[in-house]
Amino acid sequence: DGRNMIRLSGKAMVFVLVLGLPALADDFDAGRSAYEQGDFDTASSLWTSLAEQGDAPSQYALARMYHYGAGVEPDIERALEWYRAAADQGHGEAQHALAWRYFKGDGLPQNYSEAASWYVKAALQGHAGAQNQLGWMFIKGLGVPQDINEARKWLKDAAAQGDVEAQNNFGWLYLKGLGGLQDKGQALEWISKAAGQGHVKAQQNLGWMYEHGEGVAANINDAIHWYQKAALQGNAESQFILGTMYYNGRKIGQDFVEAKKWFEMGARQGLAKIQFNLGVMYFNGQGTAKDVEKAMEWIVKAAEQGLAEARYNLGVFYQDGIGVGVDKKWALHWLSEAIVSYEASGVPPKDLHQRYLQLQQEGQTD
Repeated sequence: DGRNMIRLSGKAMVFVLVLGLPALADDFDAGRSAYEQGDFDTASSLWTSLAEQGDAPSQYALARMYHYGAGVEPDIERALEWYRAAADQGHGEAQHALAWRYFKGDGLPQNYSEAASWYVKAALQGHAGAQNQLGWMFIKGLGVPQDINEARKWLKDAAAQGDVEAQNNFGWLYLKGLGGLQDKGQALEWISKAAGQGHVKAQQNLGWMYEHGEGVAANINDAIHWYQKAALQGNAESQFILGTMYYNGRKIGQDFVEAKKWFEMGARQGLAKIQFNLGVMYFNGQGTAKDVEKAMEWIVKAAEQGLAEARYNLGVFYQDGIGVGVDKKWALHWLSEAIVSYEASGVPPKDLHQRYLQLQQEGQTD
């Protein structure tokens, strides 16, 4: 009868839909194969067809093509449309990607609450990157109430999955004792895991632990070992620490050549305090031939970034003619800039204001 026909046609429809799923998967894989071979037109065509049929993996893949301009013109609006379409269907990677767009304000107005909402969705599906980011947001109180216990839960879940960023962050919670989590052994365990996998910030943290004897017996050789690993990966802070240790002879023999090597690496990355230190070494001829021109080049770079010490020293150089000709105009400029910087960053040299007032008075009498 009619009722049996309805039930039968319903069964047939389910049967057809189930049979259709492998075909979608086959077409998706064909698109991926084309993409990997550089045939972006075929990949885009296959994935667009599937995405329009509601296939979430294809929507996500298409979003990435438009986001990064992989074989198509970059189009952040279209990328976001497909990210959202996939995310709304529960695609964890798309939810994570959409959350990051809100977190960074990339193509969307920055919105930490919206970012947290999407990170939660992805994290509940076990997405380790989302769990790590959500944990960090709970530490900082970004888009969610600050809650160290919640942070610990999410970071622990991500760390247990092998996420190196989370392992470092989880260890860092214990290293800093946040939320009363006093366990340096846990800090050492998790930071060591991340450092051993090449995580640069964990390597710096582990170097610091060995240098200061936090959670482990102090060992300057092990500290240098981990600082160097981080520094050689481009970690400017580790480059600064190594340069400073060798320059001052702190806990190791003084070695200006080695100090200059590490300062040079960091200075080229744009870290102002390293640029200033490198300038000082060129100015004094420490670890290198004295070169006032190079010294000024690096000290000016640091001053232009707002480093108070660099601005003050440039002012003194031009006022007193140290290494350069006397130039009251530039002296006044840099001393004025130094005053602004020190107001925001710390206690100024005792003669800063006196020098500045002297230049002003001389300018009035010229």
